[in-house]
Amino acid sequence: MFMRHAKAAEARPGERDEERRLTKEGIEEAVLVSRFLPKVKIVYSSPFKRAVETAEIISQAHRVEYRVIDELSPGYYLKDIEPYFTDRALFVGHSPYVEDFVSELVGYRPSLPTAGVVGIRKSGSTWTIEFLITPLYAREIVERARV
Repeated sequence: MFMRHAKAAEARPGERDEERRLTKEGIEEAVLVSRFLPKVKIVYSSPFKRAVETAEIISQAHRVEYRVIDELSPGYYLKDIEPYFTDRALFVGHSPYVEDFVSELVGYRPSLPTAGVVGIRKSGSTWTIEFLITPLYAREIVERARV
């Protein structure tokens, strides 16, 4: 599974991009999306603060470990994260890199909003998209369930 970090605040004067934190809305997005994910066994995160905070929310919701890996930072390639591929792993990173990784594997480039997740599965030598979850879809499901 590949996830774009949840919504982050704009950088304040003097703040590095890597230090940007999630907004209140971003925290709510990550919590909501976590409810709709299939069982996660491990979460890998970029070292950027907004990705780590997103990974922490998902790992707490699924009661699993999260690990920060440099290979999910901007500028790395799919080959760099392939050694971490395991069943039910979730990779939290940044746009456009998350979408690029998925595109390389399945041949289709999804447009992921913040806190969007795409699940892929390998069958033989072919990767296919299994699901797509966005905060908008998750909110719609919750709203319909209340009716």
